Amino acid sequence: MKQLRHKDARPMMDLVAKKVFSNTEVTAQFIRDLLDLPVASVKLLDGAQIHAKPYKDLLPFVTHVDVLAELDDGTQVIIEIQVAMQVDFIKRLWLYICEQVSQNLDKYKKEGVDTHYLSQELIPVYAIAITEKPYFDDNRAIHMFSMRDDENREELKVKFKGIEEKRNLIRMVFLEIEKYRENTMENYQKIRWIEFFGNKPYTHEPEKIMEQADSIINPRKWSEEEKSMFDERRRDFDGYYAHLAYVKEEKEQAIVEGLQQGLQQGIEQGLQQGREEGIEQGIAQERVKTINMIVDLVKEGNLTKEIGARKLNLSEQEFEKYL
Repeated sequence: MKQLRHKDARPMMDLVAKKVFSNTEVTAQFIRDLLDLPVASVKLLDGAQIHAKPYKDLLPFVTHVDVLAELDDGTQVIIEIQVAMQVDFIKRLWLYICEQVSQNLDKYKKEGVDTHYLSQELIPVYAIAITEKPYFDDNRAIHMFSMRDDENREELKVKFKGIEEKRNLIRMVFLEIEKYRENTMENYQKIRWIEFFGNKPYTHEPEKIMEQADSIINPRKWSEEEKSMFDERRRDFDGYYAHLAYVKEEKEQAIVEGLQQGLQQGIEQGLQQGREEGIEQGIAQERVKTINMIVDLVKEGNLTKEIGARKLNLSEQEFEKYL
């Protein structure tokens, strides 16, 4: 059984992750570690609210999984928690970035900034994804992407308003929980967040910020309302995953039964075909025997060619071939 750091905590649950990132100190360190940026402070623009969906019978307490944080220099960071595998998740994450850039430009337009000068107001929008399932075909648990030159790997950096150093136009970081290995050689400042969200024992002595993050996900320190939300949400997910397991088992059983039925049908068809071919082969063999017998009688002078051909339903010309 896999060892857990906290028995009752589920850091990848959207409700819990939302509570973690509502702490701006933890969020600042998280972004600092993953994007290697000099973050002094962070404020949340979106993602701090807990919402109840209209279909309460299914998921009573739901949060917006996406977190939009703004750094002190204006840089915006989208944080996405992804538990289930989604085919187009990476494209969807890119779409979030594009939408945010577009919204920022629309804001400047409303403020009266001329279209010609909109590029001067552009601010960098980056993304960090924490995924339970792997999306890349290798053993690395961390992937970092930015715009680079194809030959010498030089980063494409530009000057942004209000930021001293040049920054890359786009950056995307992926943490894949299932690929985590204790003996990994990757940067531990990043790996520790995989240990945190994967609820795995820390392989290094946790710093104060990680202890602070751990205290946030401990349900015993939550309010009664938050505990109620967590318990009900957990029951929903347990039921959902139990349903998925049942569906998987039923599908596998249906496949086995289908294969067995197909095999049985194949055997029966094979036997039937064998019987039919056997009959045809037997008839053919008897036909050969009859032809040989009549040919012998004709050769011995006991039958004429005309009579022999008639007995075999052949023309005399066809019968000549057997003589």
